[in-house]
Order: sequence, then structure tokens, then C-alpha cells
Amino acid sequence: MEKTMYVPILKWRQGEYLAVGRTRETIKDWMYPLFEIPVEQWDFENETPAKSLDDHLKNVGKRLSTNWKKRRCLFDSPHLAGDDTMANGDHHLARVFDLARASGCQAIPVTGIGRHLAYQQAVASIIAQDDRGCGLRLVPDDLEGSPLAKIDGLLHLLGVAPEQVDIVLDSTADVADSPTLQASVWQAWIAGLPYISRWRSLTVAGGSFPASLSPSAGYRPHGDVHRREWRGYTRLTAGALQRQPWFGDYGCASPQTEMMDPRLFDPNAKIKYTIDDQWRIIVGTQVKRNGRDQYRDLCRHLISDRPVVFMGRTYSAGDEYIEDCANNVASTGGSSTWPTVATNHHLTKVVRDLANLSGASTVP
Repeated sequence: MEKTMYVPILKWRQGEYLAVGRTRETIKDWMYPLFEIPVEQWDFENETPAKSLDDHLKNVGKRLSTNWKKRRCLFDSPHLAGDDTMANGDHHLARVFDLARASGCQAIPVTGIGRHLAYQQAVASIIAQDDRGCGLRLVPDDLEGSPLAKIDGLLHLLGVAPEQVDIVLDSTADVADSPTLQASVWQAWIAGLPYISRWRSLTVAGGSFPASLSPSAGYRPHGDVHRREWRGYTRLTAGALQRQPWFGDYGCASPQTEMMDPRLFDPNAKIKYTIDDQWRIIVGTQVKRNGRDQYRDLCRHLISDRPVVFMGRTYSAGDEYIEDCANNVASTGGSSTWPTVATNHHLTKVVRDLANLSGASTVP
């Protein structure tokens, strides 16, 4: 049986790429991550980017090499303008791939229907240089009307055949609460997709993690949120399909992101912990006002709560950090620490569940 790969869609931010880097090699063997270049940091006081696009992207290659080494991965840039260029006039995606190439990495560009012509030309140039094909990320509107004509036109522009393309059918945040309904949505997408047996890979993805976590929504001392995309995927793969897709999600983050003015924003301490069909969310109080020591109590609550959901310090690097923080061995970290912890545990959990779901002889 073909290995069912996991395609986490992750922002290229410190919390996420460090989480990937800290997963075990056996877990990485089941992963084919799709990294998104995030928007530049914003200087709200001066109403200008906090740093240049050149500075924003300059460490991509080095960090990719450190955390993913020579493994293949997908790189997309849906959040910057499609014609954004560097100081020297190079397209920003071309610069990302120049840096990845120089660091010995095997990144693969991702595009979509209707992207800016400058973006599509940059992708075509990268494909011609690297000969690794591309990813094609489709959203619901792309399969309306005449999908074959739209897809054929783009394949022709990029100079690729379906066998060179990784398809990602992305529901983004629009994931049905009913697993049966979400499974039927993906089933219809797959049925309407041309060349179904020819694509290099086929992934269904979505992200149902809440865009915001208000304590008043019931997350004190904790609350649970359905992982709707995972529930839909398990329902989908239980049925008869022309082709079994891989699984993608947005980790422990919402696909919907917005820039927040740090001068006005005091986030609550929180731990996000993936369990079977849900996320266990434990929310504290505002960090600037009440300090970071509260993370120790949040960790102790997660570990000691009954019935037991904590999977033990040996489960992942994230679990080890949670236990060490609870026991005053590890620090309470900084702003990227807890996204790293949550994402690292999540990646491990999803890979192991996928291995079990696909009937793998060895679970990593």
C-alpha cells in the first residue's frame, strides 16, 4: 500500500519551522510540508514595513537547510503581492528559490489558478531550472465552470504535465462541522478533477482551528475544539475512492491571519494540544500584564487532568518541553516557544494517526 503522506500547511515563521526541525526523522519520512511565506512584519507607528523584503527573506535558505535539510518540500507565496520584487528587481519567489538552491535544499514551487502573470512566470522559470515540477493549490471556485480549460491553460504556461504536479485541494477555513458533509465535498472535488490518476500526488486539506481564542468561549481551565478536517478525512477514506488522497491541515493555526498592532495587543497565555479528534485548548490570562510563569500552571493542568490526554514526555519534543516546564526544568519560553511546542506535538500525532489509518506495518 502507498504511504499516506501528511502535508502540513505552515507559515514560514520561527515557531513552525523549528517545530518541523525538531520532529524525529521517522516522523519526517511521512511528511511533505507546504510552507507559506508570510507577509512582512509591519511598523504600525510609522505605517511602513518593519524591514525590507530583502531582509524578510534573506535567511530562508539557511533556515530551510537547518530544519528540513535535503528533503523535498513545497513553497508557496499566496500572501505577498504576486508581482512583489526584491531591491534588484528579481521576483521574490525567484529569490527564495535561489537561496534554497544555494543551501542545497529541494524546494518545489506552488501556484494556483488566477495568480499574477509575474508569479506564474517565476514558477515556470524555477521549474525549468530545477526540474522538480510544482504544486498546484486549488480552492473551491477553481473547480466551477470549466476546470479542465483553466488547469490545461496553466499547465501549458508552466510547461508541466500532470505527472509533475502535486495537487492540493484546499478548503482553507471552510470545513464543514459534519464529517459526512465534508467527506462528500471532497469526494465531489476529486470526481470533478481531470487527470485523476496522473497527478504526482493528490492531497485534501483544510483548517478548522479558530481564528481567535476568547477565554469567555470556555477555554478556562480548558476547552476542546473539533478537528473538522481530520474527522472529514477519516470519513472520506473509509469509502470507495478512485484515488486515495493524502491529508493536509494548517497545524494548530487558523488559515485566517491578520496583523495585530503589538502596542495594543496583550495575548493570553495558551497551550494547544492535539488529541484524537480534537484540540485541547488551555487558556490563561494576559501575558504582558500577568507574566509568563502562568505557563507552568497551564502545563501542570494538561499533565494532571483526568481523564488523561497528555501522551507523555517521550511522545515528541513538544511533550518533553511541556513536562519540563511543568516541573520547573525548562523555561516558560518566548513568543515562538508555544507555537513550536504545539506544532511539534501536532505533527507527530497526525503522522502516527495517518500511519495507523493506512494500515502501515510500522508506525513511526
